[in-house]
Amino acid sequence: MNRVILSTILCAFLLFLFNGLGQLLPWGIPTTQNVTVQTETTSNQANVPNLVRLAPHELTTTKFDDQFINKISTYTTDQTFSWIITQPLQLNYTGYFIKEAITQLLVGLFLSVILLLTNALDLKTRLTIIGLAGVAASTGTYGQLMNWWNLPPNYSLGVSFNLILSWLIVSFIAARFIVKPKTQAPHEL
Repeated sequence: MNRVILSTILCAFLLFLFNGLGQLLPWGIPTTQNVTVQTETTSNQANVPNLVRLAPHELTTTKFDDQFINKISTYTTDQTFSWIITQPLQLNYTGYFIKEAITQLLVGLFLSVILLLTNALDLKTRLTIIGLAGVAASTGTYGQLMNWWNLPPNYSLGVSFNLILSWLIVSFIAARFIVKPKTQAPHEL
């Protein structure tokens, strides 16, 4: 049980780091379009590349905020169909980091349990199982988002690559050093 706890913590820590750094790759944050309609420019916006500034009430109004806040919505015009996920403007990201740490802790736990359940198998087979789980998770998540939400393929494929690669790397480290395969005792005559 201690191996699973240690493996979970190690995997969660490495996944948190890897996924944070992965957002900096060309298919992460750089793929987002940044549009602001705020009446005052914040210091955070000064560092945003390619920021599109629109006049207040040119794109959004208080009624828009009231209608869409904390909801997943669709927005249809004569020419476009949009998925909108709206939340209150956050300037303190502590909550996001806490939720991300909890998410990666759960993923680390699931990967550690898979490694524990497969520790009678060789390392290559164990990593193949983890890799297939990563492909299934990314296809089930980002494949649907590409289909239904029209998530850009470069983003979807990039984050899928990050997910699969990060799961394989942390699982390799955990399998080699913490949740090692069972050693076979020599047969007695």
